[in-house]
Amino acid sequence: MPHRRKVRVGLAAGATLSVLVGTAAMAAASAPAAAGATGWVATATRATSISGAKLGGDAAKSAPLYLAVTLKPQNVPAEQTALKAMYQPGSATFHDFLTPAQWVAAYAPTTAQVDAVTSYLSQNGFTGVSVQGDQLLITASGTVGDAETAFNTTIGDYAMPNGGTFQANIGAAEVPAALGGIVQAVVGLSDWRLPTPSPAPMTEQPAASDSAGSAVIPNEIPPKDFQNTYDAAGTSTGSQTSVALFTEGAVSGAITDLRLAESAYGLPQVPVTIVPVGPQSSDTSGADEWDLDTQASSAMATTLQHIYLYNVGNLDDTDLDTAFAAFVSQDKAVAMSASVGGCDIEPFLDGSMVSTDNVLTEGAMQGQTLFASSGDNGDGCAFVAATGVPSSFPGTNWPASGMYATGVGGTSLISDASGNRVEEIGWVGSGGGDSETEEPGFWTEDSDPFYNQELAQGGRAVPDIAMDADPDATAAEIYVNGATEGVGGTSLSSPLALGSWARLESAHGNKLGMASLDFYYLYDQVNPALGDTNAVPGFTDIVGGSNGLYAAIPGYDEVTGIGALNVAALNKVIAGS
Repeated sequence: MPHRRKVRVGLAAGATLSVLVGTAAMAAASAPAAAGATGWVATATRATSISGAKLGGDAAKSAPLYLAVTLKPQNVPAEQTALKAMYQPGSATFHDFLTPAQWVAAYAPTTAQVDAVTSYLSQNGFTGVSVQGDQLLITASGTVGDAETAFNTTIGDYAMPNGGTFQANIGAAEVPAALGGIVQAVVGLSDWRLPTPSPAPMTEQPAASDSAGSAVIPNEIPPKDFQNTYDAAGTSTGSQTSVALFTEGAVSGAITDLRLAESAYGLPQVPVTIVPVGPQSSDTSGADEWDLDTQASSAMATTLQHIYLYNVGNLDDTDLDTAFAAFVSQDKAVAMSASVGGCDIEPFLDGSMVSTDNVLTEGAMQGQTLFASSGDNGDGCAFVAATGVPSSFPGTNWPASGMYATGVGGTSLISDASGNRVEEIGWVGSGGGDSETEEPGFWTEDSDPFYNQELAQGGRAVPDIAMDADPDATAAEIYVNGATEGVGGTSLSSPLALGSWARLESAHGNKLGMASLDFYYLYDQVNPALGDTNAVPGFTDIVGGSNGLYAAIPGYDEVTGIGALNVAALNKVIAGS
């Protein structure tokens, strides 16, 4: 049906940008400069100016940098046309997904274009130049001085009021005119880190269980009992499906704890492979997160064919971009969960947002899905850390706000001793709202309350779906360093969605494709007009509760999206091959 023009509601346009970015930076970011007399042209990497950050001076020329120079795909209009046909039931190419080799042949940057960029990097002193991600990304190591010369910018040292420091480009990144039609962005000039992810902890002791069917508040259940919550019993397990998880640092302990959980809860042992991406580290600060991700996803699926841990050494945008590109180009898993996120202004400014959209477009054409936690800051974003309640920084979290991600919000689940739902409402910490920087995909324009054809940018509403997150209502019992803990947050909801999706993929021969495209197709079939609130087959509409600015209401909302998955019902209506 034709898309209707909609007036944006909720946050005023530019609210997030005005809070997190200085006025001068907004002006610089909004309109990349045209080619000047010097022969330099702008990339998607804009000047960085984070509100509250104080510039202390130029960064040391010898300071090391690890960059991901991202490239533009070819034939984008044809690519979009082909993508739409792949997800239109009745089309001759419906769910006829591409292999990576087929995508490269049709849409990847050419060998000559790639060679031009690699040569330019080498000529400017960069080493370890490596082509990755089906030619959409080139990594390289160098120094601040190398980068300033190669990309016609200056890099400075910044300090935050809380004592944190970071390094970032003061001006936009540019490339010679000959590379202007090839290079998308230069990611890594800023080393701004995403907050270290950590599950939301249970703050009270679990109550004693009463008679069957009675609410237990607060409750703590093994992850496999969420199969009861979301009606997965009787459906296929995930045994025919391989999945991926984004991880960071030293992650071998997560495998050890997974084996303990499998033994304790009577679950099959799932093969796990660590896939190192880029430089590695010994960081263990996110260990409890990777425990939750591995145990919740596999238990929700009962079993999986394989888990691949795409592991990086740092939580910056260079590493996220590279990990997502590896997940897509290797095509080992049909879906990935990323329980990380931060305010989406930084990936907008450094070019990661558009670059990852390019990568995940390929993923969608190969039948892959990225699930991502929408965050634990309610209607705010994780500027410094997750809070579990609405924060003072309005906005959405990336990568959940990415056009091609399936953002997973959180609910407050009241359940019985076996995890059966008694009541479920929106969680106050559920990340959601309107991205001021990312645009909605064509598949959400009819349901997205923020979509407006007249907007130059922004309008992507988050989340898409939701599952349990409130640790003080129903927490997941997870093994961390050999002992159990009750935890939650959207760090739980995203891997639960991944495990649910694996069951559905196994039931349909791994031919379902990108989850949010399938979900919104079902939504639009029963809600053809903005404001329609008919029940969507395969989903439980979550009504009640809020995340601060937004309320969980009938139909789509910015707390729980379309609603919570009902696996058995969704299995009957979702379209396979």
